[in-house]
Amino acid sequence: MIHDPQKKFAFFESFWKGEGPFPLLFAKPHLAKEKNYILYNLEEQHRDPGKLVEEAVKAAEPALAGIDDGIPAFRTDLGTTLFPSSLGLRVAVQKEVHPWLRDHLTLDQYISLRDVTSGIREEKGEIGHAVKAYRLFLHRKATGSIPQEILPYVPDNQGIFDLSHIIVGTEIFTALIDTPEKVHRAQSQSLKLYLSGTRLFKALLAESETSMFHAHGMISGVWFPHTGARISEDSCSLISDAMIEEFCLPYIREALRPFGRGFLHFCGRHEGFLSTVCQEPLISTLNLGNPELYDLEELFRLCGSTDTVYFGHLDPEPDESMETFLERIAGVSLRHKARVILVAPPVDGVDRKRSLVNLWHRLTKPV
Repeated sequence: MIHDPQKKFAFFESFWKGEGPFPLLFAKPHLAKEKNYILYNLEEQHRDPGKLVEEAVKAAEPALAGIDDGIPAFRTDLGTTLFPSSLGLRVAVQKEVHPWLRDHLTLDQYISLRDVTSGIREEKGEIGHAVKAYRLFLHRKATGSIPQEILPYVPDNQGIFDLSHIIVGTEIFTALIDTPEKVHRAQSQSLKLYLSGTRLFKALLAESETSMFHAHGMISGVWFPHTGARISEDSCSLISDAMIEEFCLPYIREALRPFGRGFLHFCGRHEGFLSTVCQEPLISTLNLGNPELYDLEELFRLCGSTDTVYFGHLDPEPDESMETFLERIAGVSLRHKARVILVAPPVDGVDRKRSLVNLWHRLTKPV
């Protein structure tokens, strides 16, 4: 319910210090497979940086009301193929479905690339399109045609094993058994790609190394004063605990260390990976793409015992009122001393939203 961006930053600073109430955002989780545009379809956005900017700004307009705790957000939503496209791989784009790669590199081709980051530096593929859109956004904001309250954040920077999987395809999984040394070399390539791309966009946005604003694909987001990068590792949920320990965790650490700490997302169900993520000191914040697959008590117990902040959507039970839902989530989180940035389902009515935000703040304010 704060309109001034600086006051919202102060609100989040207070939360991260453990001195303020938990944040509440009303939003839908990011949609990857259904109509998720207002003005221009995905083909149009991928062709024209101006349309990409206009679409994202239009999407953020409801957040300008400042009713919940989120900060209105902008990003170039070009999908998981953004960094891989810098390698010259062709991208397939449809009107209503996020892109995928038409081409893959073989594992041998990928590990033989001498300079995997040259395409990032030279803004090849969709990197150049994203850079143009961010520059256009910043120019329009500086000239007053975009509201000052809307803040930009780094686009989709898939994690290390995700990048290896996207670029190489399913060959990466058989190689885990047959040629593990090649997987390590591929992971080293993907680490370079992740670091180069993340640094490019953070520099473009004049964002410090060890802090960030991030909205995780939503129209409003969160200020992270001591966490400088997001990382998405969906593909880790497809392999064993031992493989995660050998092939993923060392590279996640190397990816996040330059940015102080990281905010990690993954989809699917993998109890072992969840535990590993929460116990990793370099990870401050967790988002689950499928929280419904986990026991909430156990999730918050794990987050509370490791001081990992859960930032993500949770849904009410069938026929559960929003008031009862907020009371239940607050009760479970406080019982386990877990801190939560809650993304709740959208509700209608300004007064209704304000009432729910006030309730959540009362329930979660430290005593």
